[in-house]
Amino acid sequence: MANFDAKLGRLLNPEALVCWTAVTNGTDENYLKLQLAQLRTKKFRSKALDIVGRFDTSHFSEDTKRKLSKVGEKALPEKEAMELSQVKTNMSTIFSTSKVCLPDGSCEGHDPGLENFMAKSMDYDLKLKIWKNWRDKVGRANRPYYIRYVELKNKLARTNGHTDMGEMWKDKYEIDTFEEDMHAVYRTMKPLYMELHAYIRRKLFNIYGPQHINLKGTLPAHLLGSMSGRFWDKLFEIAAPFPGKPAVVPSADTMKKHNYDALKMFQTGDNFYANLGMFRVPRSFWNLSMIKKPEDGRVVNCHPHAIDFRDAKDFRVKMCTTDYSFKDLQIIHHELGHIQYQQQYKKQPQVYRNGANDGFHEAIGELMALASSTPSYLSKLGLIENYVPDDEQDLNFLLSQALVTVSTLPFHLVHDQWRWNIFNGNVPVEDWNSEFWRLNKIILGVAPAVDRDDRLDLDAAAQYHVSADYDMIRYFTRTILQFQFMEALCKTSGHTGPLHRCDFSGSKAVGDQFGQMLKLGSSKPWPDVLEKLTGERKMSSRPILKFFKPLHQWLKKENAKNGDLIGWTH
Repeated sequence: MANFDAKLGRLLNPEALVCWTAVTNGTDENYLKLQLAQLRTKKFRSKALDIVGRFDTSHFSEDTKRKLSKVGEKALPEKEAMELSQVKTNMSTIFSTSKVCLPDGSCEGHDPGLENFMAKSMDYDLKLKIWKNWRDKVGRANRPYYIRYVELKNKLARTNGHTDMGEMWKDKYEIDTFEEDMHAVYRTMKPLYMELHAYIRRKLFNIYGPQHINLKGTLPAHLLGSMSGRFWDKLFEIAAPFPGKPAVVPSADTMKKHNYDALKMFQTGDNFYANLGMFRVPRSFWNLSMIKKPEDGRVVNCHPHAIDFRDAKDFRVKMCTTDYSFKDLQIIHHELGHIQYQQQYKKQPQVYRNGANDGFHEAIGELMALASSTPSYLSKLGLIENYVPDDEQDLNFLLSQALVTVSTLPFHLVHDQWRWNIFNGNVPVEDWNSEFWRLNKIILGVAPAVDRDDRLDLDAAAQYHVSADYDMIRYFTRTILQFQFMEALCKTSGHTGPLHRCDFSGSKAVGDQFGQMLKLGSSKPWPDVLEKLTGERKMSSRPILKFFKPLHQWLKKENAKNGDLIGWTH
């Protein structure tokens, strides 16, 4: 295993380097180099897996068996492996390079241009036009590639003993009833989401009127504050329960007043972890990361990403940060959470240098984004002045957090339920797009405000995570896990009182306890790792419901007062 580990490291490091070059300078040549590097690694791991298959492991230790189980997976034949890699590159390139033109004549890419437009504009028809144009351009272009992608991914899954790729993704969680368990968790969250949905629908009705918003219907997909509708935080300004209270979300003017440009925001995030007694980013981080969008004409993938170069020294973030953006300050704390996790497990063997499950990595990031958003912490940074906790300001804070957590749960569930349904062959290709919107309507209560065409459209493939081959159930699990982590760490910090008022920033005890869990990487089954921190072995919605209880109670009263339907009839 030691020999395998050393050889794997010598492949993963150059692969990470060429990956970095490709996503920060997206030429065809650079993406071809990435494909070849990925193919070399896959060949090596597939060959190693063949060797492992000859072992009699009956007398091996459990740790050795676990390491061997993570050696790799069987690869597709080289021609198909290269084809799959090219298909994914094509979809990512379409997403990264596509632009939609705005009324002022400028043509913008997804991030930050179109995202900023969708966040700020209140023009119903113009937002719908931009929403539709993006999907007509990106979803339609990606559709034929995605059809082939599903075929090749399913063949890869069957090569590795799974019935389809959806099953292979779910099997990573090492639970036979994973899909059923996630739906069961969501059922416990659904009452809170339904109240939030009704409340936001009323707020949109107050702005756009009955000609655009049906108070008994779904939410128009283009009015949720972003291109995807994944996060609803840009709706906070129109939805704050008590708008007259001091701000809990710092404005761009406040951020600018205190000089929170991109560099200062990253330095602030780095200080957050250092004050917990945890690792700072390495010196090389500041020279090698891309924290602003280059102005030299390079095609870059702007989606924020923390990259481990697998040499235990080089860790970087790629992000097109907007100066004075509080949202970006939260994202920075999230991405540096990934970097912290990577640094904590850097001494583990290569096969264990990962999160306990995919949701763990994301939960660490989101927990730290939440911790960086508490009014108590922001007051320490000078971004909230004269902060004195009170119930009304608490409700403003809780709503601001619900719009980036509670609202995302059904969104993430929809996107992977859709993929599970098409991977298993239950939905014919000609119905893929209508199936996507059927699930959106049933689970999320969101629908397109313009007709879609099953012959041409594949709207899911206009989303970054779908076109880039990332499952999204990791983000569902992360939202549940982050509050389980938070509850445990708040207890360690000595916090008393409501969970939503906890601020564990600066607690060395928290940093030590958290670090002990992070150091494990994926060396133990995730229930063992979860138990080490929380005392629980299952994902539980109890802590997140505890956190949002005051908001849930207030939403029920407010919706009842307005006579609003909880749910949607069409």
